[in-house]
Amino acid sequence: MPLKLDCYLPDYPARTPTPALVLAHGGVFHRGSKEADAFSAGVGTNTSIAEYCRRFAELGVAAFSVQYRLAQTDPEPSPNPVLTRPDEVPMSRVSALRAEMGLPSIKPSEMARFMEAAFEDVAEAVRWVKAHHQDFGIDPRNIVLGGYSSGGRSACYVAYGKGVEVAGVVTISGPLMPVDVKAYLAARQDLPLPPLLMISAEHDLDYVTAFVPEVEQQFRMAVRPVEWAQVPGANHFYSSDSPTRDGRTVFDVIRDSVASWFGLPLKNVGS
Repeated sequence: MPLKLDCYLPDYPARTPTPALVLAHGGVFHRGSKEADAFSAGVGTNTSIAEYCRRFAELGVAAFSVQYRLAQTDPEPSPNPVLTRPDEVPMSRVSALRAEMGLPSIKPSEMARFMEAAFEDVAEAVRWVKAHHQDFGIDPRNIVLGGYSSGGRSACYVAYGKGVEVAGVVTISGPLMPVDVKAYLAARQDLPLPPLLMISAEHDLDYVTAFVPEVEQQFRMAVRPVEWAQVPGANHFYSSDSPTRDGRTVFDVIRDSVASWFGLPLKNVGS
């Protein structure tokens, strides 16, 4: 299956190479696409990754929306798995969605195989963007990796598990498993790691609510750069315009973090 991505470039030419974002869509590794991953659970609808890409392109940042293999394609096992405990991957949302889609139940180890395939694809997307940076006029040293839900989880595992070098990681309601964080931080205690921005909702999925504060604590204890922003009153499906606890919108929080990592005022990137 060929890997595909969509590129969103600024309308105006930049005098110097621009920074870039590589974003992966959500969908519990079972649905969604690089073009459309806006879902709802009756209350609220999340902003699609494609829309995030469009908005960042308007700020002068090249953005890439990545497609990865879904569970239904029955992907081959990854040659380089990074989940330290595949039998413990959270299954609550997976089980509910598979029942909704009329698919049979699966074991955590099977789900882990599907996740690892997505991680491989997202990692390959980052490598491809870096290899073709001159074609898009971007700075390969200034690439931020991120995504929503399963896409955010993929971004985290690519950066911290596979060690693909990026300037920062943004995960929207898609955290690492704390047991994996512990292993990755221990293995890389003398190596640089990209800063992490986590966003979650007050009433998010059970494992998101449980994992995010623990991951933040582990990063802080290891003296690694991390930020956590929470959307009060929301469930897993919230928009980029949703206010966080400090009053900034979700998009503003992401923009501010990305701008600080790039060391650039995003509204003036292309000037």
